[in-house]
Amino acid sequence: MVLYYTLKLLKNYLRIGFVPSSGRNFLGRICTRHRGGSLKRRQYYVDFFRRLNMFGYLIKIEKTPFFTSYLGLFIYENGLSNYVLLAEDLKLGDYIYVGTKSVIDKDISCKKIGSSLPLSYISLFSKIYNIEFYPFKGGQLARAAGTSVIVSSKDFDKTILKLKSGWALTVSNFVMCSIGLASNSIHRYIPLKKAGLKRNAGIRPSVRGVAMNPCDHPHGGGEGRKSPPAAQRSIWGWLTKNTPTLKKKYQKTKRKLLKNII
Repeated sequence: MVLYYTLKLLKNYLRIGFVPSSGRNFLGRICTRHRGGSLKRRQYYVDFFRRLNMFGYLIKIEKTPFFTSYLGLFIYENGLSNYVLLAEDLKLGDYIYVGTKSVIDKDISCKKIGSSLPLSYISLFSKIYNIEFYPFKGGQLARAAGTSVIVSSKDFDKTILKLKSGWALTVSNFVMCSIGLASNSIHRYIPLKKAGLKRNAGIRPSVRGVAMNPCDHPHGGGEGRKSPPAAQRSIWGWLTKNTPTLKKKYQKTKRKLLKNII
């Protein structure tokens, strides 16, 4: 009973009210269409920095609408508690290490699945997730359910990561990452079953262009039913079918350069 009320208190303490932007920017203008009308929910405080330098025990597993992977509630040795993006195959009662201290070299248990360490302590060809782009910026890469990145090569001060897309990303050795792959890897196979689940997630219906008026879409207008034209266009007039997005060789080179973050 004491544990139940403790968990309930921690859950309320580690959450805050959330107001969705509905795809609008700071001026109130719609920048992303078909967003809005989600369920009322509260945002979780998730630790993406992970530099506590201590062991923690998993006491609760939760699923939230903000992340496709599961969240784990950890209590650490000094009494602190927070939510962390959970690794696959972690169970209640498991412990992980979170930090950057030199104790990592002496204790092999620091390098178990779910632990968060700097890239300099991760061995080659390991699977990692929840990776920082820059030190002390917080995890941003490979946070979705079932995703991971492979450590392909290491240098004195930087590491090359192989992404799921096949691109190589160069980052500093001092960024934090978590060992393993993000939990809930079967998320992509779960059917929605009804339209209401999409609406609860904040995604509104999309109207076909041929059903609009001529002033609203290039496909609009006409008497009765009509097929879209051979050169199909978006609402802004761009060609959308059989048109490559990377037309020039220098664009591909530029994309590779943008992947080199040190």
